[in-house]
Amino acid sequence: MGRDKLPLKVGTTSLLDRVHAVLSSRCEEVLVAGGGGRVPAGVRRISDLRPGRQGPLAGIEAGLLAARHQAVFVAAGDMPFLTSGLVGYLLCLLQHGVPAVVPVSGEGSHPLCAAYDGREVLPVAGAALDRGERSVRGMIEALPGVRYVGEGELRRFGEPDLLLLNVNSPEDLARARRALGEGTHPGGGG
Repeated sequence: MGRDKLPLKVGTTSLLDRVHAVLSSRCEEVLVAGGGGRVPAGVRRISDLRPGRQGPLAGIEAGLLAARHQAVFVAAGDMPFLTSGLVGYLLCLLQHGVPAVVPVSGEGSHPLCAAYDGREVLPVAGAALDRGERSVRGMIEALPGVRYVGEGELRRFGEPDLLLLNVNSPEDLARARRALGEGTHPGGGG
């Protein structure tokens, strides 16, 4: 979008505040990796560890290293329809001894809306960054035994296309605002 998306509003609430409300309802600790701008009260901002290698994978590495808990939920800050039910479900599946639980839709995997076992994922993320890789999906593919959650399971929590929507363009923002106005946003499963 060419600018900081997190302060943009869907309804009366910013994207960041929407994601924060959901995460804080399910997670004891909420971190924001990288960037500037405002963070909600009680949120700890952390910096990427690798200057010049900013991006989601570097943010995941920094977050996993800074997290006080082994189970970590990673969410992009621009997901207006993320639900606490989905966050809780993915974290619960993580307890089954897998390194990551990642939703999958027709658009592919969504590693920026996923639950991770920090002990298992941190060394894999670090090794990928050491090799100069920046792809979060590539890092996921290097993990053995990832649990993927398909659209059938996701429907318990809302329409997958909206539930996993990232606001990456003015069209995405307009779509999110329309969905909220029409009452078609995910609401099932809390």
